[in-house]
Amino acid sequence: MKKLCFVSLCALLLGLPVALRAEESVLWKDVDGWSVRADPSLGNACYIATSYQEGTTLRLGFDFSGNQKQIYFALGNARWKSLEAGKEYPIKVQFDRSPIWDATATARDIGTSMLLVATTTDTNFVAEFAKKLTVRAEFNGRQIAKLRLDRSAKAITAMLDCQRAVNEVTAKSAPSPSQSDPFEQTPKSEVKSSDDPFDL
Repeated sequence: MKKLCFVSLCALLLGLPVALRAEESVLWKDVDGWSVRADPSLGNACYIATSYQEGTTLRLGFDFSGNQKQIYFALGNARWKSLEAGKEYPIKVQFDRSPIWDATATARDIGTSMLLVATTTDTNFVAEFAKKLTVRAEFNGRQIAKLRLDRSAKAITAMLDCQRAVNEVTAKSAPSPSQSDPFEQTPKSEVKSSDDPFDL
């Protein structure tokens, strides 16, 4: 079995032609049923999301808000009313018939939905998401979702393009160290004599 865990994720990508200052996510584009967006609250990280007829929402993306860069996988359904924000739920995630990923998901209020969110730094999770046809999630031995991953590879490609664009824009707008405090005086390399009236 595999484990969704917290480890360091390689720094990826780059720009988006929008100011990412608001708390709400910003639409990058829609790709074959997937919404590709950037989330300022997660460190201007991009994600993909889609919804299914039975009411389940699926979201996969990057989280750059903490010290570690992570990938997160989120599931939600309006019928899961007993989910408690902040509470942890052990779940199992499986793509097609591949080995199962064991995860500890945390219930979080994201936007208007309560989602179960599991994180990993293993990029193989994204590779499986892109290549496989279905994903199944289980809690306490009970299947809570079995979803088709139609055109997920195309959606992942668009998410990476989004992240490249966002990184490019944020890198250009970030102040250089010399611009961070325009009033800071340059430290003097030597102590000047107070007898010198021209020493400013």
